[in-house]
Amino acid sequence: MMNETEIKIHHVIKEKLGVDESLINNEALFYEDLGVDSLDFCEMIVSIEKELNVQIPDDDFGRIKTVAALVSYVDKKLESMNQAA
Repeated sequence: MMNETEIKIHHVIKEKLGVDESLINNEALFYEDLGVDSLDFCEMIVSIEKELNVQIPDDDFGRIKTVAALVSYVDKKLESMNQAA
């Protein structure tokens, strides 16, 4: 079962990038499987930052290769923000 972060990220990938929902899964690689280019990736990250109210530094983009990696990254960011609050 998907958590709230995962649902929102899947929605952004589908809506902002026009990726068919059947292709979006945790193992999907953004560039290879979903056909995302670097501009699409940046736009998707900006949308996720707005939607989930998190900051994802440009330096971290290279480490986020799969949908699961993005979900995990955002979950960790949200957890640390909640702990700091």
